[in-house]
Amino acid sequence: MTSLVAARSALGALEGRPFTAVGRAATLAWFAFGDEVPWVNYRGEHTTRPELALHLQCRWRLVRGATALVQKGDLYVPGARAGAAFDTGAKIGTSRFDDRVETVSRIIAAEVPVVEHVRIGDAFDLQLTLSSGVSLEVFPEGHEGREDWCFLSMAGDGHHYVVENGSVYAV
Repeated sequence: MTSLVAARSALGALEGRPFTAVGRAATLAWFAFGDEVPWVNYRGEHTTRPELALHLQCRWRLVRGATALVQKGDLYVPGARAGAAFDTGAKIGTSRFDDRVETVSRIIAAEVPVVEHVRIGDAFDLQLTLSSGVSLEVFPEGHEGREDWCFLSMAGDGHHYVVENGSVYAV
C-alpha cells in the first residue's frame, strides 16, 4: 500500500498541464492531460498516449459553476443517437455522456483549460480546479475489489496510482 502523501505528490504533476481530452471505454471515463508521448502498445506497435491520465470508475462530475457539463450518470442514459436498443457501455456515440463530451471537447479546443490546483482528501476524493472555471470532482465509492480511480503517468518514473476500497497502491 502507498501513502496518501505519495499519491498527493504524484498527482501534483497535473498542475500546470493542459486538459486535452475526455472519453470512455465502456463505462470507464478517462481524462487526458499534458502532451502526447511515444508509447509501445501490447502488440509492439509504436503509438502515442497522453502524458498523464485519470481513469474513473466511481462517481464523478465535470462542472462549470453550478452546471454539470458531464458526469458518471450520463454513461447510463440513452443519448440523442441511441435508438431503441440502448445498451449501457456499448457503442460509443449512443449515451448522453457521448453527447455531452462533444460540448466539453469544444470547450477544450477553444479554451485549452489548464489544471491550476489538485486537492486529494483523506478518503481519496479528488478535485481538480482548471482554468476557465471548470472543475473535475471525483467521489470514491470504496467497494471492495473495484477500482475507484487510477492516475497514470507515462512520463518519468511511469508510476500508476490505483485507489480501491479506501486505499491507494502504486503499480
